[in-house]
Amino acid sequence: MPMRTPPVGVLIMAYGSAPSLDDEAIFGYLRHILQYYRKIDPKQEEFQHLKERYQAIGGSPLYSITENIIRAVQSAFALRSPERFRVYMAMKHSSPFIEDVVGRMAQEGVERAIAAALVPFRSRLSTDGYYRLVRETNTRLDKPILWSFVEDWNLHPLFLQLWQNRIEDALRLHDQSPAVIFTNHSLPAQIRKWKDPYSDQFEATAKALAEKCRLSKWTLAYQSEGGGNQPWLGPDLVAVLQEWKGRGHERFLVAPIGFLMDHLETLYDLDVEAQSEATEMGIELSRTPMPNDDPLLVALLTDVIVGVRA
Repeated sequence: MPMRTPPVGVLIMAYGSAPSLDDEAIFGYLRHILQYYRKIDPKQEEFQHLKERYQAIGGSPLYSITENIIRAVQSAFALRSPERFRVYMAMKHSSPFIEDVVGRMAQEGVERAIAAALVPFRSRLSTDGYYRLVRETNTRLDKPILWSFVEDWNLHPLFLQLWQNRIEDALRLHDQSPAVIFTNHSLPAQIRKWKDPYSDQFEATAKALAEKCRLSKWTLAYQSEGGGNQPWLGPDLVAVLQEWKGRGHERFLVAPIGFLMDHLETLYDLDVEAQSEATEMGIELSRTPMPNDDPLLVALLTDVIVGVRA
């Protein structure tokens, strides 16, 4: 009887989140982030600030949403491709860590694999950082896996359709058309010196969506700026709201196209913090729903992963 060909491994990676509201879980998550980027331990005020944000939203749904995506992608492969795929979930800054999952894949007999990060716009500090961890871990394996990596998909028709649906559905809820603000996670401004594609891809996607949705009033902003003394990408969302209010605009719809799932940056930074700022300014602020485990996102991921095998 012929031996069965081992399945192709698929590693889908997200940023991570504090797995619970316990102090130890939140502190461990924050420490992993700061050790990775700044090589320092969290200060008490940093920990307290993060804890308060998590408590305000009742904890992050990132894990459950990502698990739903993994199951849906696995099911989609079973229907779409004659080749066998085994889908794995990993996180950059919380368990299951990328390094651990890559090792488990090798132990389970995976010989070929494809890595995909749940990040719409590529940067040395985002997508490339995930892929670097995969490569570095792979070199330490007794029997390294043959890896392929999903390329950029920020202008993929399914990605644009995913957000066009959300923007147009949200606009239909308004009697008067609001100005649309596309947002993305801010990163240290030094990435521009590296000719990093992050900002260009964000702008290209926003422009494509503005054309598809036939928007007459739209702009770009960054949100969720990190700490430290270094400058970050801007303009900041609140500054954009203030500027546009000064030009006579009172209604705004945020489309956070730099994110795929509901988590701290949407549920707190937008729904709590930015909403509070908007109330103080006397303006109306709403946002589109996130893709989460929308079938279109599952179809997009399946398509770009299968495309790597083509």
